[in-house]
Amino acid sequence: MAQPFHTGRLHSVFSAEFLRALRRELAGLTWHERANDLYAFHQTDDLALNTNTHIRALRTYLAGDEFVAFMEQITGVQLTRGHLDLAAQRYKPTNHLLCHDDDVQRGKLTRKIAYIIYLTEDWAPGDGGALGLFAQDNCGNPTEVVARLVPEFNSLGFFLTGHSSYHTVEEVTSDDRERWSVTGWFYGPAETDDMPSSDLPKSVMVEPVPLLEHTCDPARWINAAYLKPQTQAQIQDSFVEQSSTELRDFLRADVFATVQTEVATLWASATEQGPAHVCKYLKAHATHEAAPVTHELLQFLQSTQFACVLSSVTSLDLVRASQQVRRFDRGHYTLVHDQALDPAGLDVVLSLSPAEWIDTWGGSTHYVADADELLSVSPQANSLSIVMRDDGTLRFV
Repeated sequence: MAQPFHTGRLHSVFSAEFLRALRRELAGLTWHERANDLYAFHQTDDLALNTNTHIRALRTYLAGDEFVAFMEQITGVQLTRGHLDLAAQRYKPTNHLLCHDDDVQRGKLTRKIAYIIYLTEDWAPGDGGALGLFAQDNCGNPTEVVARLVPEFNSLGFFLTGHSSYHTVEEVTSDDRERWSVTGWFYGPAETDDMPSSDLPKSVMVEPVPLLEHTCDPARWINAAYLKPQTQAQIQDSFVEQSSTELRDFLRADVFATVQTEVATLWASATEQGPAHVCKYLKAHATHEAAPVTHELLQFLQSTQFACVLSSVTSLDLVRASQQVRRFDRGHYTLVHDQALDPAGLDVVLSLSPAEWIDTWGGSTHYVADADELLSVSPQANSLSIVMRDDGTLRFV
């Protein structure tokens, strides 16, 4: 398969009994849960030095000159002997790997061919977990999945890696099955053409603008309890200590009900945001004609009056703001990306989610620094979350 990038599949490379024995050995290993903005699955340690019979035999075969030469012959790619990554993964229900390109260098070598050996029998397309391949736009950014490889027992899928090889492992949708595989990369000499060249579209970033001089009484919108000086002082004390706070039942009940009804009508004309290796969600535009109350509320939330309310509960002086009306459905996300990092500032999120949100639905906003998760905020109906994010803190949904 040459489009959207060079991909192939080899069938019956191994005996079925060999792979079943291999899976039994893998089942006895220690598995680590891996989860961040990009992926969620379970994985073994590097299998390069594992001494189990079938694992060692697989490593020897894949790294052997005969198989490496075969891969060179069918792909036309020069590979370096003695360099092979090998590990096993288990994708449990809801596990996934979002859009990325596998374009990684290791010194003077770079990943040239990615491979996947499927170990789950009788897997159906409806179980999810397919390898999805993305097309690209004229700027080299991924657009949508245009081809899929459904896991097939005793097959070896492979593709050429580089800054055009955007792919995903789609969410496992089966309620009771796991997608097992052994994966890794063959390496070869790095070349100048291996370096990524695409730039993100400007629409990825939401630029802050000066606050609106919008005259409106905050009591028209906000629960009266949050406008009392004593309450604001208590919230500020907590915020200064924790750098975050969550204000439940933030809007007046009648306002919240009206806004929920109006916003529900906006999604038919919403636009999907991307590119896929940065984010995927719906963005709506609330006009005065389509959603008059929501339109006025959004103006208030970007005004100097609302900034004064925020200052009363955070002690921060605010002069600029950016704003989006977003909806996250199943399969939607945002990723941490070097070219799309949000500037440090105060994150203020008003949730319009259903009254009872279940954590297993996902949709939480995660704040991380280095390898540590600092905070996770789940969407709750009519809740305003306020989080101070400094230069070292990243976020994703």
